[in-house]
Amino acid sequence: MSRWKASSIHLAVSAVIAAAVLALMLLLWYPHPYFAAVGGQQVLLILLGVDVTLGPLVTLLIFNAKKSRKALTFDLSVIALLQVSALIYGMSVVFQARPVYVVFSKDSFDLVTAHMLSKEDLAKARFPDYRSLPLTGPVYVYSEMPTDINERNELVMSAFSGKDLPMFPKYYKPYSEHMAAAGRAARPLAELKKLNPDRAVEIDEAMHTSGRNEADLGFLPLRAKHRSLAVLVGKSDGKVLTMLTLNPW
Repeated sequence: MSRWKASSIHLAVSAVIAAAVLALMLLLWYPHPYFAAVGGQQVLLILLGVDVTLGPLVTLLIFNAKKSRKALTFDLSVIALLQVSALIYGMSVVFQARPVYVVFSKDSFDLVTAHMLSKEDLAKARFPDYRSLPLTGPVYVYSEMPTDINERNELVMSAFSGKDLPMFPKYYKPYSEHMAAAGRAARPLAELKKLNPDRAVEIDEAMHTSGRNEADLGFLPLRAKHRSLAVLVGKSDGKVLTMLTLNPW
């Protein structure tokens, strides 16, 4: 077997594994459009660059058909071990950066990822469902400032260190029981069109798909690490209908 053939086989195997990883990311951990919101493209490029390109390239460089079977087996085993180690590390980073909660508070949503929540904070959640991190995509929750003055002061102080209300699971409540508040806070679609004048057709299509008239539709901003999104909700009930990769500010 030539080094080119060996490298091609390695590339094919790596591509299959990469496709499986990509499917896991997009279908389970980063459903559309959260992948773009958290900058998943950057992580994916690094992950695939290492596991799809580096392994086959090293095989191309070191493979020598004149070596003994034992020597070749050792060389390829080392490459495979390094590649698998890099894949496991990359997947752990992707897993820890996955979106877990979409938190509505006051007049907007915040996308919270797994590494933003500590085990200690999760343990303090008042609802058992929020004491662990979701594994199959983000969950919508509602949160509001506590009435206790001491808790309010603690939140204000923590905000200076970058830890805001959405990062405290103890204030999470089921979104389904409070989504009317989102409907009341929703802004008109006409405003979203002004913010995105070249995407009016896309907004109209989303409105048509929702089955609701424009008077019963509004949008709310969703803050995320990489880019913000526009969340379309029903004004009458606050039900989340869809998300658009549009500028909501």
